Amino acid sequence: MNDISSLRDSYDVIVIGSGLGGSTLAYQLGKHGLQVLVVEQGDYLKQTPWKPNEPVGIYIKNFANETQLVGGPSKFYGAAMYRMRESDFRSTQHEAGESPAWPISYADLEPYYCDVEQLYRVHGSPDGDRTEPPRSAAFPYPPLPHAPRVSAVVERLRNSGTCVSAMPRAIDYRAGGKCILCPTCDAHYCQLDAKMDSEMAALRPALATGNVKLLTRTECLQVLSKGKKATGVLIQRDGKTQTIKAGIVAICAGLPGSARLLLQSQSALYPKGLGNSSGCVGRYFSGHTTGMIFPLIGLTKMPAMHTKTFSINSFYQESPDWPYPTGVIQAAGQMPFWESASLPAWKKLAARLVGERSLYCFYMTEALATRKSGYEFSNGNIIKTTPPLENSETSKRLKKLAIKTFNRAGYHVVAPSQLSLWHPVGTVRFGHDPDSSVLDPTCKVHGMENLYVMDASVLPSAGAVNTGLTIAALALRVGDIIAGQKASVQTHETEQTSRTSVLVYNVCSNAF
Repeated sequence: MNDISSLRDSYDVIVIGSGLGGSTLAYQLGKHGLQVLVVEQGDYLKQTPWKPNEPVGIYIKNFANETQLVGGPSKFYGAAMYRMRESDFRSTQHEAGESPAWPISYADLEPYYCDVEQLYRVHGSPDGDRTEPPRSAAFPYPPLPHAPRVSAVVERLRNSGTCVSAMPRAIDYRAGGKCILCPTCDAHYCQLDAKMDSEMAALRPALATGNVKLLTRTECLQVLSKGKKATGVLIQRDGKTQTIKAGIVAICAGLPGSARLLLQSQSALYPKGLGNSSGCVGRYFSGHTTGMIFPLIGLTKMPAMHTKTFSINSFYQESPDWPYPTGVIQAAGQMPFWESASLPAWKKLAARLVGERSLYCFYMTEALATRKSGYEFSNGNIIKTTPPLENSETSKRLKKLAIKTFNRAGYHVVAPSQLSLWHPVGTVRFGHDPDSSVLDPTCKVHGMENLYVMDASVLPSAGAVNTGLTIAALALRVGDIIAGQKASVQTHETEQTSRTSVLVYNVCSNAF
């Protein structure tokens, strides 16, 4: 949809954002027959179509604007789709503090995990992973095959006593699928449309229902409300503003977009922003503390190949001589990281020499949210970011374990000291207590009747596995909740109409 004038006056649901949360939510709502408008600030990512014998993926060097496009950051994600472990839903003590309990359990989300694995065509197997949580259905597709050089690494790891498991991946490698297991997958845009990102897996099927419409290059300026009820949104496109009414509004603008939009949507009842009565919007920011290691495979350059197929989860719950959860070790995809503009010339040369002769792996542990961690805004701009708490000693131990694991298998390892925060979550988290959360357990804003948030910002914690599958599973759950609410409202209105008709009939009968 390109013409703002062709919009309807009102929709059952308006979804702001088309990332994993927004697109998957729109899919579920459209499947239930609701009329949905998806508002996306960005546009479709347009690249030159792939031709045989040419590199497939487009490597993104600057992630600054990756969220402002149809499909959001999932267009460049590594498509690792893990279920969070049962312990991640419970209060867990870490070295630096406590990871909070979720307002729902793993069992509440398990059926939706199954549905999302089907929708996103997840390939995987629980073999070799003792931390894999219970599942009511098998993976819909078998694990991806290892490239020959990767298979040799996996074999040596196993022979040296390491439990290695298949990485669950959302790519179209089924019979007749588009994936060719090329080297340009992780941190690349797939020109073959073979990566099951949110656009491919959820938004396109949602649009195909005929119940969902997408409006691109459009900014949502404000969620409009009257009392405790959202009435619609104020949007801007090509310099023109317009108000669109909705029975339900779902903010799915990601981090920091969802927090920013809530704060911008002030009203007489909520002068500090919708959902911000207790000052929690923008707070409780967390994610994964992540570092890279590079096991050297040989003296000659590695061939181009698909490498993101295995992980080591043995240290998730515990590790030797350490009482706290530790984290995961995962293979990454091939990417020319040495092209980063932030690297000086001499570092680029060294990075390339290492990168072209090694397998890229990373180690990842949980970073903890606090009341102070998060964003501070001024006029819609972030003026300060307070990071989450690092489990510093845990991260150091996991790095040593990762190095030792590959050393034991016969590989020398280059291990830079730099750490990064990956897979950020929180800032609009859900919970039971309005004093420490923005949303209730259904992801509806505390105090509001019909305003929801559904993206990475709702997660109270990140665990130590990739968060994409959990975000999408929560979106399916919220879609069912909204559809159920809509159905109950329609039933209520029908009953009210029926009672009114009977009353009018009786009055008229008595009058005559």
